Amino acid sequence: MPPPTDANSVKERTAVISLLTDGLQLIPSVIVAVLANSMTLYTDIMGDLNVLFTNFMLWLILRRMRRGMGVHYDYGTGKVENLVTVIGACVLILSLGYVVYTAVARLFSPVRLQTEATLLGALVMSFAAVLYGFLWFRNYRISQIHPSPIADLQWRVPMSNALISVALLLVLGAMVIFRRSAWSIYIDPVVSLIMSAFILCTFFGVIKTSFFDLLDRTLEERHQMTITRELAQFFEEYRHFHGVRSRRTGGRIFIEIFLEFDPQRSVGEIQAVAARLRQSIQEKIPHSAVSIALADGPPH
Repeated sequence: MPPPTDANSVKERTAVISLLTDGLQLIPSVIVAVLANSMTLYTDIMGDLNVLFTNFMLWLILRRMRRGMGVHYDYGTGKVENLVTVIGACVLILSLGYVVYTAVARLFSPVRLQTEATLLGALVMSFAAVLYGFLWFRNYRISQIHPSPIADLQWRVPMSNALISVALLLVLGAMVIFRRSAWSIYIDPVVSLIMSAFILCTFFGVIKTSFFDLLDRTLEERHQMTITRELAQFFEEYRHFHGVRSRRTGGRIFIEIFLEFDPQRSVGEIQAVAARLRQSIQEKIPHSAVSIALADGPPH
């Protein structure tokens, strides 16, 4: 696992490794899918192409950030990460439309697959399961150190690919074992539809979280309760509470609290109270940055 140095450098290195892995896996997958004429393998390729596109976009953004793009964003480039995440997941959903359409058609006009090509596909899926399984656990550990939408996507994608590869290995093996049974010709389109549903469910949570963050949705109730409890503990230290504003940008949470203090208190006393309140909230809400703003009324 890479050392916990600069978060963007770690993410960029992860994106490069993912790109190389995707390219290495995609070539034999395309060859085997064409030879076998399997909708299940075509579905897997659609997912692989979307993953390749997403990782390429992530790499471009992280590369730009390393070269200085980040200095133009006071709150970081988390919104850019959210946007790329939404685009990548939406492209995947659109690409699955063709696969679902063809799989349904094959339920009515089944196609029997060639045994040799099916066995070759099983071999490719075995290799893919090991490769993506390694990336899954590696990238998950990194996401715990440097949490963000990009880091979250970088471990969810290989997780999905690893599980799909294992499922495909079992399915292709079943196609060979039960090839003499009449019902075996329906395994391919049925599994293709199940895989499509699984991929959609996998990325739905990512789309939902990233999309709402783009709209600057307020914090979750548990974080709001944490802020309320802390304000209650400091109730004697300020005169009036005028509101809270918050936003997410990537893996960071920015919280702005508007307080009115007794004008008779010194600036040093107010700064000391603000520092204690800020530290207390930041300790209880991970990856948060809290600002205490002096105000004489609600924020506009």
